[in-house]
Amino acid sequence: MITRHFLHLPGRQVHFLRSGDGPPVVLIHSSPANVWLLEKEIERLCRQFTVFAFDTPGFGLSDPLPGTVLEVADLADALAETLEALGMPACPIFGTHTGAAIALEFGVRHPARATGLVLDGVPVFTDDECQRFFGDYFRSLPLDDLGSQYSATWTRFRDQSIWFPWSVRVPAHLNPYDLGPPHSTHLWVSMYFEAADHYTPAYRAASYYGEKAVVAASALTLPTVYTATETDMLYPHLERLPALKPSQSIEPIASSYERKRELIADSFARYGAAGPAPLTTPVIGSSAGLARQFVRGTAGNLHLRWAGQRNAPPLLVLHDAPGSSEQIAPLIEELGKANFAIAPDLPGCGESDRFATQPTVHDYVADLLALLDTLDLGSARVLGIGFGSSIAVELARRAPNRVDALALCGLAWPDVAERAELVARIAPEIGIEPDGAHWYRTWLMLRDWQVYWPWFDRRQNTLRRIDADFSARPLHRWTMDVMRARTSYHHLIHAALAHDAAAALQEIGPPLLLLQDRGRPLSAYDAALAASRPDAPFVVVADPADYAVALAARWLASSAA
Repeated sequence: MITRHFLHLPGRQVHFLRSGDGPPVVLIHSSPANVWLLEKEIERLCRQFTVFAFDTPGFGLSDPLPGTVLEVADLADALAETLEALGMPACPIFGTHTGAAIALEFGVRHPARATGLVLDGVPVFTDDECQRFFGDYFRSLPLDDLGSQYSATWTRFRDQSIWFPWSVRVPAHLNPYDLGPPHSTHLWVSMYFEAADHYTPAYRAASYYGEKAVVAASALTLPTVYTATETDMLYPHLERLPALKPSQSIEPIASSYERKRELIADSFARYGAAGPAPLTTPVIGSSAGLARQFVRGTAGNLHLRWAGQRNAPPLLVLHDAPGSSEQIAPLIEELGKANFAIAPDLPGCGESDRFATQPTVHDYVADLLALLDTLDLGSARVLGIGFGSSIAVELARRAPNRVDALALCGLAWPDVAERAELVARIAPEIGIEPDGAHWYRTWLMLRDWQVYWPWFDRRQNTLRRIDADFSARPLHRWTMDVMRARTSYHHLIHAALAHDAAAALQEIGPPLLLLQDRGRPLSAYDAALAASRPDAPFVVVADPADYAVALAARWLASSAA
């Protein structure tokens, strides 16, 4: 199993994957990718080693380093800081492209922290090549409130499979391999979107490493294997390396990625590590602002956002769908001012692993009960939002001793006919299209969630007639959020629609608070919800501060009573 972790360093957080057992090894990815590009390498190496694969600063879920101009040395020193904070003993390191540049510089600047290197495609561009290749290579692809970024970005990474550099589309720059499959382009687009705001300084530093790479290779004393596949645009750069030392070699591997993985494994076994792999126990402590971590859930990795002091009243916040706790990040931070506010990405949403098959609300409840145990919380107040409210209701019904108070903002309450139509149409499958149209189609679906209820019934009488934010960034972030879980984003919605929330709600005693937020689609059922529980206060809210005030007023009054 691959487990996921955040390491919190002063001023930044680092996301990494861990897998396997045995001596520790470190993997560093290329740009503008992230750690998931190395999944096949992790799967191979975890048979023999404990693999640590890091999102480099500014990529994936790792925060960027400060500044708009960076050197490879800055990235190498950041890696040293990360490994020191983890308590990592000296061990083998693999880097590919940008990762190879970082690992090479790391080996020169911090030789005591590595036992040997495998460097795949060290970039050694000449000054002339840098001027010709990289003039507009790092072109920004701005977000558009009409969604044009999806076709532009898809074309950019499709072109990357045809030409190097992608922005110089002439016969002399055609790549010596077939056009990559659509799922590969989709992965690159996804990784680019994660890093688009801050990828340039680190990527540019590696691309312009040039003569510094030759100087570093000359100074390097560690055992090292340099390699690249024959189809790699950096394969010719192997000839630009200086004379190597006896413990260093160049190992061509033709075009076999499997041979590359075996070469890495063999080299790592030869290098060894100076000690065992460090422990990476997640810490969920007090946080002045929003914090993130992964814990073990019943479905695998469970991603949490939280805010507040650990000794404050615990408040479990269950997000709406489609999406994850990212969509309520400002609310979590606001609620953290008076509570220890914990908001998991429910399994199959956001960054959390999915259940193997379509779950029921009972599966989600089991996961939340396990989370409370993991956090050593006997009970908590619970706020359910939209489709997350169905999980909140069932949690309160099934484990009343674990729920101190319950608040609901929206609840799925369709009649039988509407329920069947929603199940069939509300969360369509998101497949990968050869032209990338699935990105725009998903963006348009989410945009229409704000215009119609249900979104797929685009008639005048279904218009929601609310003020909504149609600006580029929030819609794009929401689209990315759903795309992270495109094969399971529907799970929470279908589980909620299959649940008899109306019956479960009648079994729940006070304290119960009902919130109305007209910005949320399930507010369409607020009248039925309020009529079913006339004993529960019904409060109108519109922003995070309103939520916080409503919950505090109700729950402080209940505590006093």
